[in-house]
Amino acid sequence: MQGMMLYTLLLVLGTVIAAYIRPRVQLIRGSRAEALNRLILVILFFLLAVPAVLRVYTGNDYYTYIEHFHDSKLDHYVVTEPGFNLLVKLVYGALDGEYFLVIFGIFSCATVFFFLQAIYKQSADPALSFFLFLALGLYYMSYDTVRYYFALGLVFYSMHYVTKKQWGKFVILVLAAALFHKTALVVLPAYPLARIHWKKWFYGLLAAGAVSGLLFESAWMKLFVWLYPSYVNETEYLEGGSLSIINVARCLGVVALGLMMWQFERKAMEKRPEIGFYLRLNILALILYACFSYIPFVSRIGYYLNVSQLLLLPSLVSLAKGKKRLILYGLVLLAGGLYFIMFLYRASDPLIRVLPYNTWLTVPDGMTPVF
Repeated sequence: MQGMMLYTLLLVLGTVIAAYIRPRVQLIRGSRAEALNRLILVILFFLLAVPAVLRVYTGNDYYTYIEHFHDSKLDHYVVTEPGFNLLVKLVYGALDGEYFLVIFGIFSCATVFFFLQAIYKQSADPALSFFLFLALGLYYMSYDTVRYYFALGLVFYSMHYVTKKQWGKFVILVLAAALFHKTALVVLPAYPLARIHWKKWFYGLLAAGAVSGLLFESAWMKLFVWLYPSYVNETEYLEGGSLSIINVARCLGVVALGLMMWQFERKAMEKRPEIGFYLRLNILALILYACFSYIPFVSRIGYYLNVSQLLLLPSLVSLAKGKKRLILYGLVLLAGGLYFIMFLYRASDPLIRVLPYNTWLTVPDGMTPVF
């Protein structure tokens, strides 16, 4: 119960504080408003980073990561990426001990930093983006698969360079993310593809691909294993996943809203090509979740695509005028709030286990953190 209260407090208090941020497009460089924005970002950073740094044994793979840290230090075989392994060796070597809380703290601070910077640099409504970041569970899930969510934060930040077509910086940032989680490489073709304005024939090609995903599961799985041979002997992953109704419904709702706004605000959307980029990413995510659910770790691949919802939804709301904007804003808040409640309901599931929330300040009986 205390963990639920903490997570809810972070959502509400953080959103209220973020409401004082003015979008960057409205600012004059070096102005007092920009300085105030940066102060608010610092406050939000500590608001999110402190609980993340203080946590202990929170997350279903917390113990697994401690073992990975230990194996990396001793140069044992580990499945983790070289960037991750090097960071562990440097920190453990500098501190002359296996201080795993420090490693978790570094990842937590870096993840929060990149997500907040990405929201500030790209969002049409930073407060709404911040709300979605927490309401959709992305922040809280960073307590779990820490490598992945750090990589996701870097990839999310890289969207800034995609929208500006600064491809060199985009590639460098994604390659850096891949040093911590190799799944980040999927965005190298996916993001440039979504940045292009699609023709009608391409939508037909996507539809054919979606149908093939439903009809030729074995063929697609053979292709996946060829691309990722490390899964050949991992039968537990190759038995197939399950269809995520929640992810499909979420992407379907966002895509439907985007297409509706295209009908009514086409000229405005054409002036803001980044909205089309975010929308096309969600179309790809919808196809992936609905037609390729059997691919191992499909949710991790999909999150690189639908994390754009943190930017797409505020952008779509900003296109509406007057009462329509208020209604749309309210609907997004309502949907986000309901999703957050569902997330809290599942947060203690053994596959997630970000509840109960524990800190090393008040370590529960039977738990002994290493300092």
